[in-house]
Amino acid sequence: MSDEREDVLDAMDWLLDSLEADDAVSYAEVGGVYQEKTDLVVTGDGPRSTTEFTETGVWLRVFADGAADYRYTNAIDEEGLRDVADRAIRSGEVLAQDEPGRFDAYTTHRGTHGGWAEEPIHAVDGDEKSATVEDALASADDLDLDRVWANYMDAHIEEAVGTTTGSVVRTTLDRARLNFSLTLADGPQVSRHAGSTEGAAFLEEIPEIVAAAAADARSLSAAEVADAPADEVTLALSPEAAGQLFHFVSHYLEADADYMGLSPYEVGDRIGPADLEIEDTVHAGSWAARAYDAEAKPTSPTRLVSNGRIERLLHNTTTAAEEDTYPAGNSVPSLGFTEPPRIHARHLEVDAGDADAAALREDADVYVERFKRPWLYDEFERVQRSGVFPASALYAKDIDAMTEERPDCGSAELPIAEGYRLEDGARAGRVDDLAVEYTPDVLRNASRVGNVRGTVTGVCEKHKSQLPFAVTAPGLRLEAPVKEEN
Repeated sequence: MSDEREDVLDAMDWLLDSLEADDAVSYAEVGGVYQEKTDLVVTGDGPRSTTEFTETGVWLRVFADGAADYRYTNAIDEEGLRDVADRAIRSGEVLAQDEPGRFDAYTTHRGTHGGWAEEPIHAVDGDEKSATVEDALASADDLDLDRVWANYMDAHIEEAVGTTTGSVVRTTLDRARLNFSLTLADGPQVSRHAGSTEGAAFLEEIPEIVAAAAADARSLSAAEVADAPADEVTLALSPEAAGQLFHFVSHYLEADADYMGLSPYEVGDRIGPADLEIEDTVHAGSWAARAYDAEAKPTSPTRLVSNGRIERLLHNTTTAAEEDTYPAGNSVPSLGFTEPPRIHARHLEVDAGDADAAALREDADVYVERFKRPWLYDEFERVQRSGVFPASALYAKDIDAMTEERPDCGSAELPIAEGYRLEDGARAGRVDDLAVEYTPDVLRNASRVGNVRGTVTGVCEKHKSQLPFAVTAPGLRLEAPVKEEN
């Protein structure tokens, strides 16, 4: 084992011993992280930068005076560790959270997981990764583009997590992602995210991923701009657009969002048609896959929606204790570990229906390939989702107690990134600057569920934490109002 790896483990052990001996600390989790990372940019002019580096650090989540605080530091000497621990303890004590947080003091987890990579991602040279991306972008050379841009990032992550109650897990994860965009001179920007935890095998997928995006850009470029429909229309969503919609809705199934008064739904509510089934899973090799979460809990599948009704919410250990249920490993670490873990879905699985593509588009007005990022109507919800929030989920109840009813919570504008007008089920020109008005009852209007599924991946920001997500979903047919994009 390298000296850097040993230093990280020693720092983790020192912190655990220190926190366990501190009377102000009721419980703590500490993670030691060793990462070998690549970050590169390729444009239409070729490779612009390639950086390879090693990063070591320690994170800790400390419960003090009933509230939790989270810290991450690269200073793993004794002085730096003592300083970050003291600041975490003081922050928990001064939060003045009304209801003390609870944690699992009795269940001990011990385990290792070697990840899903046959060949680790750091075994491939950075220049080879850059050349792979550059060669893949050549599939768009025939397009009239104003800009071509791609950012490839990966990390070989070795992490050990220990708790003051005796849990110890060690994991290895090879996580890689590609963000790229093709900006048409005579049309919209085609943007894609692709990610995997399969290690070097992901590099073999990049040419096909870029070629598919180039084909979509070709179709958009060739299409005339059609008149936008008005008022409520029938929409046919591709599996990818439906996946984006389900990811948006899943935020309202997070327990802390419910505690904050930001969810329009409750357990038992009908959220969609009777044949809607949604499960949060952990796919081997998925971009969002992990074997254990930040609380050292094994990640396990959980049914969220059954027969169109909400069956349960997403929990961490604290909120699960509040609701007398079990945590399923949904305390998701932020990418890079600099921000606290958050309650979040991992890989949503939406069951397929029996409608083929023709049935989804029959008499529909608009076909949506992809959405842009949603724009929330409620200002308070926008601020809370994007703002800083402590690492203590129950503090959400304190925020809810200080606010009034939020009638617009759960409503948003979903701008269409790639979409087409339909005539007799066929594409009849693209739609630009059009948005779908989503309200909490829109999914109940879904009349058909597709029989073919697709997977969409991405990175979601929740209270400054950057969280990976993946959704495998079928296409949908539903009714919703549309408007000109803001």
